[in-house]
Amino acid sequence: MNMEATVPRLVIASYKGKNGKTTVTLALAYALIRTGYRISMFKVGPDYIDPSYHSVIINKPSRNLDYVLMGNRVITRFYRYSMDSDIAIIEGVSGLYDSMDGVTEVGSTAQVAKLLGAPVVLVINGERINRTVRAIIRGLRIFDPSVRIVGAVITNVNQRQLDKLRTAVENEGLEFLGYVPKRDDVEEVMQYRHLGLMHAGEVNTQQLMNVFRDASDFIDVNKVIKIAREYSEPIEVRDYASPNESKEVTTKLRVGILGGRVFTFYYPETIERISNFTRDLKFIDPERDQELGELDLLLIGGGFPEVYGEDLERNRSLRYEVRRFIDSGGYLYAECGGLMYLTNSIIHNNEEYDMVGAIDATTIMHRRPMWYGYAKARVIRDSIIGNTNTVLMGHEFHYSSLILHGNYDFVIKYERGVGVNGFDGFQINNAYAHYLHIHPDTYDVIDRILRRILVNKTKP
Repeated sequence: MNMEATVPRLVIASYKGKNGKTTVTLALAYALIRTGYRISMFKVGPDYIDPSYHSVIINKPSRNLDYVLMGNRVITRFYRYSMDSDIAIIEGVSGLYDSMDGVTEVGSTAQVAKLLGAPVVLVINGERINRTVRAIIRGLRIFDPSVRIVGAVITNVNQRQLDKLRTAVENEGLEFLGYVPKRDDVEEVMQYRHLGLMHAGEVNTQQLMNVFRDASDFIDVNKVIKIAREYSEPIEVRDYASPNESKEVTTKLRVGILGGRVFTFYYPETIERISNFTRDLKFIDPERDQELGELDLLLIGGGFPEVYGEDLERNRSLRYEVRRFIDSGGYLYAECGGLMYLTNSIIHNNEEYDMVGAIDATTIMHRRPMWYGYAKARVIRDSIIGNTNTVLMGHEFHYSSLILHGNYDFVIKYERGVGVNGFDGFQINNAYAHYLHIHPDTYDVIDRILRRILVNKTKP
């Protein structure tokens, strides 16, 4: 069935990263919500962290729109997750035209804006700049005239510069939608570390809401709504099938997810698809909970086990439970931080913390990333993740490497990416772990494993 997406929408972009896109996105969303509008939010690219902040503001999941991993399905995803909203806000990634290869537009914010028929709001860092703002705007508009840059928000600005910057924006034909003053509390709540911003699950939610309530005072909501309605183009959505939300879940599968503040890198679709199999889904805090309980599958996503190494080490009971679960043939799937947790130990800031010890290796944290970006790997031996020659697309984002003490027959080999010296994928009994992050709309690993478990449970 073909449909048409007509929800007003805006893409929030900038000319480079760390210019305040997330801050402006959240302030703008808060301003719209407090005015009574229903908001849907999206993030260009495979990011986990920025969407976690979106979700705090709108109190529902934010969705990724990643052309590299999803192709034209980004249009279907946008339609599905925006249809019940008055306006959709899409936060860009990196600079407006920055792409996967740095040559074509593939994977760029600009590409997604064009696919979605969405106007662009430019975020400009107002520190130590005035008239040059005009050159930035003009250059970005000329570079690809089919990208419709229609408005701007200034960040990190003081009152002395505000009038000059507003004039610069308006003289280039853009709507001036507001600004975010230079304030210490914004920097306090939006803290960076090695993987970017801290995950929203690790910050004080009330403090976060207070900051963006105040920041929203400087956003002109009427202008935001005006340009979203005026410049958003209807887009055709091909072959859209409405999901069967009323599907009755009848299976008896028991699934556990390590979460808490340590393992936070889960796409909402992963949780939702597990819920299509079972209502027996529980979250386990690896710092506090002592037992796994009876499980058919344990999921350990990415996160920051190195940051919370001391507390993870202290919880010996749960580490023993995870090791016992693997040794007894329990099904487990882990990505990146989850892989690190399964090794013997993690060395971070000259401290070593004992971990599960299911993988005979030591995890070493580095100051520079081992790989940062999209990755492609091929399955080189049949495994629970896929059959030989299955191609896996995803992304790697880690500052760690492994020193192997045991011999392992890896499951995948990278064609783009690093993993563990070009290979990856540890399968121990029915447990599988790798560095690669995979979105379920690219390749549904969890669905595959759950169906495998179901088949085994129904065997005579």
